[in-house]
This record gives sequence, C-alpha cells and structure tokens, in this order.
Amino acid sequence: MPALYCIIIFAISFNYSLAGAVVIHKDEPQLFIDDFLIESSDGLRRTLHEPTKDHGGNRPVIELVDEFGENNGSLQAATILFDSKLGKYVMFTTGYGSKVDDRKWDFLRIYRYTSSDGMNWIRGDNGEADWVFPRSPEDYYDPASDTYATNLDAHTFYYDANDPEFPYKGWIWFANWGDEREGMYYMRSHDGRHWERGIKVLPYITRHFDHNGIPMAGTGDMSLFGHDPVTGRFLASLRFYRLDYEGKKNGMRSRGFMYFDRLDEPIDLDLLPELNLIPPARDFGGDLPDDEYYSVNVWPYGRLWLGELRLYHSGDPYPYSAADCTFFKLVSSRDGLHWKKVPYVNTSGIPEVFIPNGPEGGNNGRNDGGYFTEMRGGPLTINNELIFYYGSSSFGKKKPNPNRLMGGGIFRARLRIDGFVSIDAGTLTTPSLKIEGENLYVNSVGNIEVSIINEKGQRIVKTKLKDDNIRNHVLFKGHKLTHYWTNGKSKLQFKITKNAQLYAFRVE
Repeated sequence: MPALYCIIIFAISFNYSLAGAVVIHKDEPQLFIDDFLIESSDGLRRTLHEPTKDHGGNRPVIELVDEFGENNGSLQAATILFDSKLGKYVMFTTGYGSKVDDRKWDFLRIYRYTSSDGMNWIRGDNGEADWVFPRSPEDYYDPASDTYATNLDAHTFYYDANDPEFPYKGWIWFANWGDEREGMYYMRSHDGRHWERGIKVLPYITRHFDHNGIPMAGTGDMSLFGHDPVTGRFLASLRFYRLDYEGKKNGMRSRGFMYFDRLDEPIDLDLLPELNLIPPARDFGGDLPDDEYYSVNVWPYGRLWLGELRLYHSGDPYPYSAADCTFFKLVSSRDGLHWKKVPYVNTSGIPEVFIPNGPEGGNNGRNDGGYFTEMRGGPLTINNELIFYYGSSSFGKKKPNPNRLMGGGIFRARLRIDGFVSIDAGTLTTPSLKIEGENLYVNSVGNIEVSIINEKGQRIVKTKLKDDNIRNHVLFKGHKLTHYWTNGKSKLQFKITKNAQLYAFRVE
C-alpha cells in the first residue's frame, strides 16, 4: 500500500493521468520553465525574464523612519496574505535595528501593514504604528527553564479562512535559547496583531545527513513553508548546513523539502529522506565557490511549484551583487520535493540570476544593494501583472556598524503574467495531452504557428498568432480546440519565429 500510494502521488503531482497522457487542468498556466511539456524540439532558445523593479530599485516602496531611536534600521520581508474578513492584503515585515553593544530584546520587531489593492500600503489598519511582536521581553520567556530567547528570526504566516477563531497561523524561530528550546514555534492570532506562542514544531540541529563525507545538520533558522490550495497541505523548505563549518569558507547552507498536514504539530524530520538543493561550493552548474543556498521561498503556480532561491556569497563581489550580500535565482519543481534552478541566460545576459542587487549603498543608502529577503506567499496577481515584493538592505554584512545591513526597505518588481521564461526561437511538440477544457489560450508575442498533431505525428490543423497578448484565443479555422482534438492522443506544436516569444498556454 505505501508503494502504491507513492506512485499515485507522484503521478498526480506531475500532472500525469495513469493512462500516460499529461493532464492539462482547466484555467491553469502551463509554463515552459523546464522540459516537462516538451516531448521533442528543434532549435529552442529560452530566456529567463527579470522582474522590472519599481523606481529601478533605487528607493523602497516601504521604509522605516526613526523606529530605533538614534540607531539605524531596515525592513526585511516576511509574508503577504489576504484577510478575507478585512477584505485586505496584510503584509508582515521584520524591522531590524543596528546591532550595538547594548542591543535590547526589541532590535528585531514584526510590523504589520495593510492594503486594499496590493499596491498602496499603510501601517496597521489606519496608518497608525502597528508593531505586533514581540511586545515585551515576556514574549521570549520560558517559565519551565526560567530563561529568555534573545530574539526572533525567520517567520512565515498563513491565513486560514476556515478557522473563524484563529485564522492567522504561522511559525516563528526563537533564537539563542539553548539547544533544547531553540527552534521553530507554532504561533496563532485572532487578528494578526495579538499573537500566542504554541509548541515547538522544528528543533535546532537534530537531523543529520552525510553528503559526500561532509556532515550536514538541521534544521536551522531560515526554515519556511508554502501552502498548496489544491491539496490543502503545506510544503516545508528546511535549512541545513555543514557541521564542520569552522575554518571553512563556505558553510554550504542547503535545503530539504517535505510535505506536512498541520502547522501546530511537530514535524517528524525522520521522514525527510534527503537534502535536495546543496551548493557545490565550486565553480559548477551556474554556481560559484562562495555561493550558499541561504533560503528558498516556495509557492504554487498552477500545479507547478516555484521558488526564489536566495544566494548568499561571502567572497569577492559579483557584477550583480556585492560581497556578503544576497540576491535571487529562480527554482522550480513538479512535485515540491525535487528542485532545479532555472538555468537560462536572463534579459541582462547573465545566466540564472532572477533579481539582482543594485550597487551597494546606492542612492545614499536607500537602494536594494545589500541583503535580500523574500516575501513568503509568492507574487500577487494585479492588473495583469505578477507583483513581487522583497526586502533589501542597502548595505551588506561586511559593512561596519552603523551601516551593516542598514538602509533600503521593502521593494517592488513586476513581471508579465506567466512571464518567467520565454521561448524565443525554434519548434517544440508537447507530449500527448488530456485537456479539461474547450478553448486554448496562448500567452505570446509576435508570429507563432500553433498546430494540432495526431498520434501518428501528422499535423491535423494549424493557425498563426501575431499579437502581444497574455490571452491569445487560438481558433483553428474558426473552431475551438476541441473540434479537432482527440483527448489523450493529440499533441500541440508551437513554431516560434524571429522576434517572437512564447510564454505559456492554458485551456478553459
């Protein structure tokens, strides 16, 4: 039974019917971000598209002003969710104050912002200060051991519309509390403003792996989760790193992934079979020797999982990121457990880089030149665009106080819907498809020929697209897709001409 269960889950997560055809669910984007939907091809060229930064990344859309007295401050990204009771988007961020010799318990604070449209944000609900956690040193107190954690770290929140009493749920990492107490704790709230701490759900460094003779252990502070609305389950993105880090240049921060059902129950790390994303710590496969996989923010996109891979590098500066800073690459997975970086050259001519840093300390310390943090929950879809929010300081870790990790704030960038990767040239044919819809829509630019191919490899009918449209309605001799389609046996073929781009298709 367990083996059969695994086979069924594998088939479902990869969109395969048990009959062998790829199932195309209605109103779900089908991306060419990997080769899953390509059975054969000739002369393909693909481009990774960087989101366009508002204000060029030179100034944030949200920033802290005089929050930490005489000390500098910055904002780190945390989570955006939608509160159905308020009818508003709610953004949680971390306010970060300069580390000074007499740093206090409140140098890390969770702030709450709201927005009716996902674009214009205010503090709290009415523009008032809304610092929601921790509100006193007692929020860090453990009465059983009579000890205090020193600070919080990574946190992810989720809005459960099915729980009228505690719709806000999530995880917060409590740091420097002794090995037995340090870890990720379940949190809940009536309103997103007043939070209660529950049990510890992830321990600190209890699961071990051997990676080619290198001892790896976890979990660590930058462990996050995403929610799958199709299954109702959660996907954990867990941090691991090498135990023999001392004296080594690369700590090999890595990731493991596993599904779980409840946020308020301890995660059984023995069920984590392997680490999936491990940096090579050398110049290999698009990575450089100093690159570490600091965190991966995961979110579903149709039946696909996507993620922002946060790369940390401590050595020499890169053209797109200063030393001791972080930037984003894009990763994808068809089952949530096995992940790959999107390897294509981006629109700036750089392989793999999804969102680069600006120059460190740019615009008098207001730009996104330093330490990126990802906004959990994935991009918002607004006005036919994908809206990415991310946090960044203007200065990286190597700058001395008071500038270390300071400046910047919350930034915004925009991407065409489904616009992660375009096919810019060549011909591709899909596998046999089982479609759950009548109409075919293609997200494309320029001249693209679309054909239906039968099981013998013969073209049944073809048509041409020429517009720049995220929803080009494809008609074959005036007919819908299903007029010529043999379900489970037919294939689609796309021929992309010069100066054209194919992004995705969907059926409705």
